[in-house]
Amino acid sequence: TAQARGYDGILSLCSYATSANPRFCPEGQAGVTWRDAVWAYGYAVIAEVESGARPVPTVDELLAALPSIIWPS
Repeated sequence: TAQARGYDGILSLCSYATSANPRFCPEGQAGVTWRDAVWAYGYAVIAEVESGARPVPTVDELLAALPSIIWPS
């Protein structure tokens, strides 16, 4: 997702969250927000699987259910 926007990866994208650049800062903040949402979702899935509330999702199911990034306009 970060590479599709021209960044090396999520770490590179998130490093711009405190940038003084008016384009990169909002994109970096969007990356941090998205990364947090993806991790929260992943941990929620793990908890559901461990409790027996749901089966282990396939890779495709998991990827399809991940939150989408909301890029600044």
